[in-house]
Amino acid sequence: MMRHILLLLSLIFETFTVTVAQNTTNLPTSFYGVGELNMSDGGHYAGIGNMGIALNKMGFQNTLNPAAITRMDTTCFTFDVGMVSSYSRYSFLGNHSSNNAGNPNRINMSFRVLPRWYAMIGFAPFSSVGYVIQTQEQVEGTANSTVNSLFEGNGGLYRFYLTNAYALTKHLSIGANIGFVSGSINQTETQEGTTITYESKKKAFYADFGMHYEFSTSNKRNWSLGFVYALPFALKQKNDLTYSSSSTSNGMDVPFSKVPQYLPQRIGGGIAMSTPRWVITADYNWLDWSRNSPSTTLEEYQNQHKINLGTIYTVNTRTPRSIELMGGVGYNNSYIMINDGKMSNLEVSAGVSFPIRYSYLSLGATWRKQMNTRKDLMQETRWSFNLNVTFGERISRFKLK
Repeated sequence: MMRHILLLLSLIFETFTVTVAQNTTNLPTSFYGVGELNMSDGGHYAGIGNMGIALNKMGFQNTLNPAAITRMDTTCFTFDVGMVSSYSRYSFLGNHSSNNAGNPNRINMSFRVLPRWYAMIGFAPFSSVGYVIQTQEQVEGTANSTVNSLFEGNGGLYRFYLTNAYALTKHLSIGANIGFVSGSINQTETQEGTTITYESKKKAFYADFGMHYEFSTSNKRNWSLGFVYALPFALKQKNDLTYSSSSTSNGMDVPFSKVPQYLPQRIGGGIAMSTPRWVITADYNWLDWSRNSPSTTLEEYQNQHKINLGTIYTVNTRTPRSIELMGGVGYNNSYIMINDGKMSNLEVSAGVSFPIRYSYLSLGATWRKQMNTRKDLMQETRWSFNLNVTFGERISRFKLK
């Protein structure tokens, strides 16, 4: 077991060193806060969107509810590796642009420790910053003089976690995620030959807790309920400012202070109903950003509400592993308001999962439309594609008791 854990930690380190310099977004509004939050880490059921609080199924390494991993195959070490690519189109006051982005977005391993104790260790993006903004402003007191400014940003935060779940009874499980969030964000302002670069390294402890309960009714339908709670934690920051000018060869590198930032408190709940062929599930999440203070006069934080509905259809119920078809829809508001303008997102997802011996190949596609309250806010339409492989290394010929 220790050999597998060391192998995964090595893979996580290699993945982190590759992805830390890359972006999963090109959204201009990632300029604010900690960037654009990772909407989904993919996984077996990427086709139903960013949901699964009430799902506890074989082949699904659930990162949304730490209690919902107690149905894993006990004969295998199970590995999950995911990739995401996206195409985005932006519009602002009649102007249009587009961008492509892609990155690994999930790597983890799960295994059973003891008869009722299950564990998972992994890595996933938490937020991403990636933007290039050009502005042109007229100089006060002049008729034709203008000043060009260029704003660029990149980087992001990544989440490392260790999940432990314990099956108290056949129907009730509890669990906890313990880990940390870490990363760096680089932002550059260039104006008339002068460049100011802000580098902010951030890290914070991370913990959330979950519960999962299953029961059956007389009409042969199985029901499950899930609940999660994440604690708020302050982000520790190490900030540096570098000033350079084309008029001089000397630069200046000094520390600077930024407003305090916090990981949000999260409360979420989910419900799922399943038959031999269908699963219908719904999630709700509330994220509290009230502890954060804006760093500019343009932005303001607001609490988030996320609602998701999804369904899974099993093609062949006579086999323990079958092709599954998925679909989902979700709605959420942004945690950032710009000039009192609220932004929200509508998402529609679809996907399919193919069993391959002890493994699954899952494909998911998501269409997202940013729905803003004013026309003078950036509008975005995005198409995302998830590829996820869940594979197991068999450790026993028989299911462990």
